[in-house]
Amino acid sequence: MLMGEYHNNLDLKGRVVIPSKLREVLGDKIVLTRGLDNSLFLYSVATWNTLLEKLDTLAFTEKDNRNFVRFLLSGAITLEFDKQGRIIIPTYLQEFASLEKEVVIIGSLDRVEIWSNKNWNEFMKNNFNRLSEISCNLFNSN
Repeated sequence: MLMGEYHNNLDLKGRVVIPSKLREVLGDKIVLTRGLDNSLFLYSVATWNTLLEKLDTLAFTEKDNRNFVRFLLSGAITLEFDKQGRIIIPTYLQEFASLEKEVVIIGSLDRVEIWSNKNWNEFMKNNFNRLSEISCNLFNSN
């Protein structure tokens, strides 16, 4: 399971260190792609392949299905960590997630999410007061 919140810096070459606790779970090869809520998603290859199998079951005749698959797969890239535990985030993904120097890296069950510090703070600010309500809806859905 991937969990935790980590703050790190993106260097001028677009590299960021992924914390060792997360790297241990992800493995050597990973897949980085556009995520939801203006973030990036980072998957282990095994989890990515499971996700692809699920996506492959969607009816391609449905426009929303096609659009989501296009969104997720067109941005995907397979990467490996360098000796310092860094990945290089391509410019198009940096721009998509509005990444600047400060980034927030979070473990989120089966994936890692990479956020700009600004977007993460806005997300937390906008959602913090609703978390009690959200948790009631999640766990009391009888």
